[in-house]
Amino acid sequence: MFRKLALTALAIAAIGAAGAAAFAPAASAAEPKPPLRDVFLKGAGTLDAQGTGVAAVRGLVDYTANGAPNAMLLVRDVDGDASVQVDGYDGTGTFLGFTVYFNFTGTAHITATDVGIVLIGEDVSLHAVGRGWAYLRGNGTYTVNGGEPHPWLGEGGFASVSSDAR
Repeated sequence: MFRKLALTALAIAAIGAAGAAAFAPAASAAEPKPPLRDVFLKGAGTLDAQGTGVAAVRGLVDYTANGAPNAMLLVRDVDGDASVQVDGYDGTGTFLGFTVYFNFTGTAHITATDVGIVLIGEDVSLHAVGRGWAYLRGNGTYTVNGGEPHPWLGEGGFASVSSDAR
């Protein structure tokens, strides 16, 4: 019971940082205010990330993720057209319009024209293809379009994941 409460508290803190940004206007995501370091990446639209911390994605995406013990997955279908398939979790709840999957140890496949997804945990991984942005905070690595690996930022940072090179 304490572990679920601790994870819920972590989710509240993470949503305060990433969830609020996930539903802010696009201009604010493109120009975060200090102390966040802006990581703007252009390309064909594939993001792969592995690590420990908070990984949020928002936009038109085809998203897959693997959880880990004590991980949480939060999904908010903005346009109401999402296909959400999640297996390997202990229970669900709702929080600020998100569906929360507790103890997400399995896999998820989510497609939508506008969806917000937050993955919180240790040793989690995700693969997102599409147009939108991602926020990574913690310790891990990510690649865009199969390029060189980059570290997640401890203080957080934004990355563009766009299906059209701008």
